[in-house]
Amino acid sequence: MTAYQLIFAGSLAIIASYLFSEISKKTSIPSVLMLIGAGAILGQFYPIDTAAIAQPLEILGIVGLVMIVLEGALDLELTKEKIPLIKKSLGMAALGLIGSVLVIGYILHWVFDMPAMTAFLYATPLSVISSAIVIPSVDQLQTNKKEFLIYESCISDILGIMLFYFIIGLLHNPDPVQEVTNFSLKLLITIVISIITSFGLIFLFKFIKTKVKIFLFLAILMGLYAIEKSLHLSPLILILIFGLMLKNNQLIFRGALANKISKMELKLMEHNFHIITRETAFVLRTFFFLIFGMSMVLSSLLDLKALLISIAITALMFLVRWILLKIFGKGIGKPLLTVAPRGLITVLLFYSIPSDLISTAFPDSVILYVVIFTSLIMTYGLIKNQTKPSDTSLPEESLAETVG
Repeated sequence: MTAYQLIFAGSLAIIASYLFSEISKKTSIPSVLMLIGAGAILGQFYPIDTAAIAQPLEILGIVGLVMIVLEGALDLELTKEKIPLIKKSLGMAALGLIGSVLVIGYILHWVFDMPAMTAFLYATPLSVISSAIVIPSVDQLQTNKKEFLIYESCISDILGIMLFYFIIGLLHNPDPVQEVTNFSLKLLITIVISIITSFGLIFLFKFIKTKVKIFLFLAILMGLYAIEKSLHLSPLILILIFGLMLKNNQLIFRGALANKISKMELKLMEHNFHIITRETAFVLRTFFFLIFGMSMVLSSLLDLKALLISIAITALMFLVRWILLKIFGKGIGKPLLTVAPRGLITVLLFYSIPSDLISTAFPDSVILYVVIFTSLIMTYGLIKNQTKPSDTSLPEESLAETVG
């Protein structure tokens, strides 16, 4: 294709993605599913070399993930009233991840005769809730439900990535005690660096007078992300902390710090970041899932064994979620049970499995099946939730539904 044809194709992709987003608002069908479907259809007419696009797809996914987590963080307000909600979402994300990894890992170990730790490694991507799908899909929900799901999905992304690389470390390091110590130390270092860096970046905004500076800050964030990743830290924590500090600056910049930077400057910075991250995340998400759809080998979906395993994995994931929602989901309401899609981070982590740990017994179609099944289940839940007037007419304070 010529340069102009590529530009035209890219323009059509963004226009189509916008239309899919509008359809999604009306139907609750995730726009991501439509993008994957459109990509799969295009792939039949314009086949692409999977090996050639692996790295570009990974880069798109990483930058998109950063933008999506930052976008989500900029939507979250931290107040005393929200502490119980944050605790619930944290517990739900952590225990949901661990429970799903254990259940799925034992299935893969038993069915594909994988070593146990390798099976847990493969189970981790399948256990991570995708904030890339959740955040744009829950916009129509009530505030408390929306915030719970955004917190849960962002935390699930971060914990899932940390667990993924922790398991890789255990597989490569014969001394598990040393690996646990290294992991704990790196986590502590990441948190300290993230807090200091976030303070520094927000203060730096005051002193840069050029009109073009939001992309400068995004470049700094992405550079720091890459550096922390190369040092085997957890850079998504930096993105989350920066977004939370910027959104909730009134909690951070008070007392002696209140005079260092004006509320107007902070508000302007937050507003500009919100616009840029939302627009950038939209574009990156569009191309990632479209190219992912084009790279799929549809004939792999005819694998009956992979289909049955995917159904079992999906069912057990939601069983784990149902049990945990009995503890953490009371008082928040439906449709929390069904909103647990797998997506961008699942694909990214599978691309990141080291070559020496790749199992030829594991069918790649399981990934696609689980992404599709969990997205369809979320669609059903969101549509069903919309049809219940009682669920939208009650004020948030009076919500006392149990999750069923």
